[in-house]
Amino acid sequence: MNSSDWIDTGTACALLGVKPQTLYAYVSRKLVRAQADAADARRSLYARADVETLLQQNHRPRARAEVAEQAIRWGDPVLVTAISEVREGMLWLRGRPVDDCANTLTLEDMAALLWNTETVACPAIDIASTLPDPIGRALEFLAQTVTGASPMQQLTPEEIAREGGRLMSGVTNALLGRNATGPIHLRLGRAWAQEPQGCDDLRRALVLLSDHELNPSTFAVRISASTGTSLPAALLSGLATLSGPRHGGVASVARAALQAALDGNQQAFLTEHADRSPYGFGFGHPLYPAGDPRARHILDRLAPDTPPAVALRTLSRRFGLSPNIDAALATMSMVYGLPDEAAFTIFAVGRLAGWIAHAIEQVESGEIIRPRARYRERS
Repeated sequence: MNSSDWIDTGTACALLGVKPQTLYAYVSRKLVRAQADAADARRSLYARADVETLLQQNHRPRARAEVAEQAIRWGDPVLVTAISEVREGMLWLRGRPVDDCANTLTLEDMAALLWNTETVACPAIDIASTLPDPIGRALEFLAQTVTGASPMQQLTPEEIAREGGRLMSGVTNALLGRNATGPIHLRLGRAWAQEPQGCDDLRRALVLLSDHELNPSTFAVRISASTGTSLPAALLSGLATLSGPRHGGVASVARAALQAALDGNQQAFLTEHADRSPYGFGFGHPLYPAGDPRARHILDRLAPDTPPAVALRTLSRRFGLSPNIDAALATMSMVYGLPDEAAFTIFAVGRLAGWIAHAIEQVESGEIIRPRARYRERS
């Protein structure tokens, strides 16, 4: 194809009559090819032939079941929410751009905003687990807390906020493996021996990760909450889902890729993981064709000449895609000398605020989430 065969986002959306999110869904399902704009790596271009073929296909009537099946994979939202949305290349949290939130709020402040409450307190919670694995300790804490917990429908908003603060505190301490107190970002900073700037960047990262529409772990929380379960049970569903290597575990793979690049083993590492897409290494994002704003916020605060930042740019050029939040988290963790599990800990602790907000919203809706299945014979 020559340059005239590639069109920008606005043109592709206009031809198809869809929003950018739907166009990105087509790309993720390999219905439309995309490539970085040689004149501006922050922009993406789309194959005109693929767009025109898809336009012809979309003119034929489609059964409701087929539409629903396609929509659930990076498609239009399957639930209405007032908590967060990706719009115009920016993540908005309760109507505020995520950059603004990260500049001014702590995670506790962010939780109060997302939960529609005045303040959120995270009291001291003692953790007695002897498990060596951070995820195991956090799952164990939530599982133990489920016993005796009341269904959310039986709690007042004030009681839910108090329980949410306790659960955020307990999960944080379980992931860290220590009985820490104080603001969440300072607990992480003290555990990882950070100076004030490092602590502030941890605060920002927690806020940036506090919510992100209906990602897999958030959807799992909402499904659980829709059945009338307790808040710790709903969070248990979310944390278990986040622990998967294709969700919360991507940052660990991104860190390994960065380390391989630093060690001069980049090609061997990528060959060994040839089954992974660039997204699986933390590069590119179907919802952000011009680049993940959360990643930019983190990376703009890091010195560009540090070895991890240089390695990140090398991988970004290799993939022809901008880093997303996972690769940015991995880079920040390496620059500050954080432990290997730090990126997951930051992700999980920050996302707790959003999970609780979605659990509250789902309970208030009074609806149960129950999609239908379409049977298909296995070949």
